[in-house]
Amino acid sequence: MEAECGFPLFTRTKSGVTMTAAAENLLPAIQRLLASSESLDQSIAQINGMHKGVLRLGVFNSACVTWLPQLVPQFQLDFPGIDVQIYQGSYADICAWVKNGTAEIGFLSNSSALDLDFEPLYDDELVCIAPASYRPARPGCVSAEELRGQPFVSQLADVDADIQSYFKTNDLRVDSRCYIVDDQSMIAMVACGRGFAIMPELMFKTGTDPHGCQVLRLEPAATRSIGLACLARG
Repeated sequence: MEAECGFPLFTRTKSGVTMTAAAENLLPAIQRLLASSESLDQSIAQINGMHKGVLRLGVFNSACVTWLPQLVPQFQLDFPGIDVQIYQGSYADICAWVKNGTAEIGFLSNSSALDLDFEPLYDDELVCIAPASYRPARPGCVSAEELRGQPFVSQLADVDADIQSYFKTNDLRVDSRCYIVDDQSMIAMVACGRGFAIMPELMFKTGTDPHGCQVLRLEPAATRSIGLACLARG
């Protein structure tokens, strides 16, 4: 392939092989080409009356834990010829995968879908995860005013767009002690006293144990709209 391109694609050293800058520039086009080839194969199969091919899904953590264990087995019973491949990542990862052809469909929040086509499926309430020792003014809920000045366990920027929007809407300046990627780590940090956290309620729908924390409703309430995103038609 390097001979056909006329320039090096890989740098080979004793420690391993890495792509050159030229190869990295070509990678998105190659991914789109492979996706187009698979799409053509699937279209031919459909014309011939068969349902076969590959469906690649980009999924964020709570949807992967809560929905896919029920959805995927039933889908494969209905369409046994279609191989479902799952890619878990952040909102930013999923957007990039849909755009470069790594995934055909992404589970996303509406706030992150941006220039992708988006079909809403579910409104997921945001909740506050607080240390077990915390006593809110009203049992079972916490106001934005009560959260003002409290330390927070935060997720990285490309993971929690909806939560950052809640902070901005309610004029909350967040003092973060920890920057975390996955939900279970956030719960653990809250439990050991590192701060509060705002998380989607979906994570707790399947009985996820808050591990020494309490789950409180937010006042004012806030939700994120979860749905399916794909490349814009046309």
